[in-house]
Amino acid sequence: MQRNVDKAKTETKNALQTLYDSLNKGQQKKVVKNAKVKELFDRYGVEYEE
Repeated sequence: MQRNVDKAKTETKNALQTLYDSLNKGQQKKVVKNAKVKELFDRYGVEYEE
């Protein structure tokens, strides 16, 4: 069961990272200003710039 949870978490992190990386710098800064998005990024370990 834990393996499935870890797999889902990794897949979610990778999807969020891909999405973030595909944005231009202005869009990246704007999306990180949203507290809910920032919390989600932090939860899944997405690397971002503030």
